[in-house]
Amino acid sequence: MYKDEIEQSFTTVGWDLDGSFANHLVIGFSGEGISILAHKETWGKEDPVFELLDHERMLTYWVGGEIPSPEQALQLLEEHGKPPGVRGD
Repeated sequence: MYKDEIEQSFTTVGWDLDGSFANHLVIGFSGEGISILAHKETWGKEDPVFELLDHERMLTYWVGGEIPSPEQALQLLEEHGKPPGVRGD
């Protein structure tokens, strides 16, 4: 997926876009205090992974495949979220 496809996909499933780091990240955010990030390294990849962030609880979780809606992301973070820097299942 290329950057414009990622942006479109984020908005389609309910994320608002934050263009503040447009040269490095595609950032989707919600009023729930969570974000989804597409790092520049994943742009143009066939199967990109995305980082989910819960800013209040300082949790992160990486997902691939279908882009989750903000509601799905919140549930994934509640079930699988880890502190930043801890990557795993």
